[in-house]
Amino acid sequence: MRELVLKGYGVRVRSRRGLLVVESGEGKLEVSPSELEQVVVVSGGVSLTSSAVRLLMRHGVDLVFLDARGEPVGRLYPPFVNRTVLARRRQYEAYLSELRWVIVGAFVEAKIRNQANLLKYYARSRGLDELRGCAAEVEACLEKLPAALGDPQRVMSVEADAARAYWSGFALLVPRHLGFEGRDPESPDPVNACLNYCYRLLYSACWRALVLAGLDPYAGFLHADRSGKESLVYDYSEMFKPPAVDRMLLKLLSSGFEPRLENGLLTRDARAALVKAFREWMQRRVRPASGEPCTLEQAVKRWAFKLASLLRGEEREYAGFVEPW
Repeated sequence: MRELVLKGYGVRVRSRRGLLVVESGEGKLEVSPSELEQVVVVSGGVSLTSSAVRLLMRHGVDLVFLDARGEPVGRLYPPFVNRTVLARRRQYEAYLSELRWVIVGAFVEAKIRNQANLLKYYARSRGLDELRGCAAEVEACLEKLPAALGDPQRVMSVEADAARAYWSGFALLVPRHLGFEGRDPESPDPVNACLNYCYRLLYSACWRALVLAGLDPYAGFLHADRSGKESLVYDYSEMFKPPAVDRMLLKLLSSGFEPRLENGLLTRDARAALVKAFREWMQRRVRPASGEPCTLEQAVKRWAFKLASLLRGEEREYAGFVEPW
């Protein structure tokens, strides 16, 4: 067990003889904190004793609280991170140097390649020629990226062009009765709601990886800095969205998953199913275009530490995470 997801009313968590004890109407579960990397609280009605929290912190377990939309509203993590001061000094300096655009270029190129590769994967597996055309449109945007680097608006315009082609292809893979017409975070359809929720789960994983690598999750390179906005998390997570969320959700929908909404929000059961599917999917082994095979979860951490190494001057190059199709 690497993640423990807590949901439902009346769930109580305490510590006893070095173990985490989870009690609910369904019974009692005892877990060794050494088996955990993260505890996620996804609903109200869950209570944790201070002794349980201290036990988690002593074992380096990340404790995350999500709201009904899947947004992290708070988290506790151990106060020890890796070479924080030097990494963060270099991170802030990089924003004012050419290294900023090396990093932005790596993130955006990886995102676009992963979008195209996802479409090519499904074009082959489902025999849809239209997806090949969409993938070609996405890849064509890579030609415009080098000239755009240096101008945030031009870079985001390249991303937007790729996104239009990508989501038009993605829509072909979604069951029609779900009403998905394209990516729109404000759309009331259940597929966009699922994407919003799962992206927030991914943000949580990226946030943790960046902090443990010694980086400031609020100091990004492309997204504008704003108080309370985790700009680096948004920048960094972009390259993981297609393989870690989009493909996972397509697989889940094709297996018969029917997400439902109540008052504009995903139901508790739907949220729990998405958390479970996402956690399992992050254990999927991948073969990155660069680097050794690993799980998606390990990749999120590994690329964060690579980024920190680049900023500290220990590495000269940084290639974003790309999963070949």
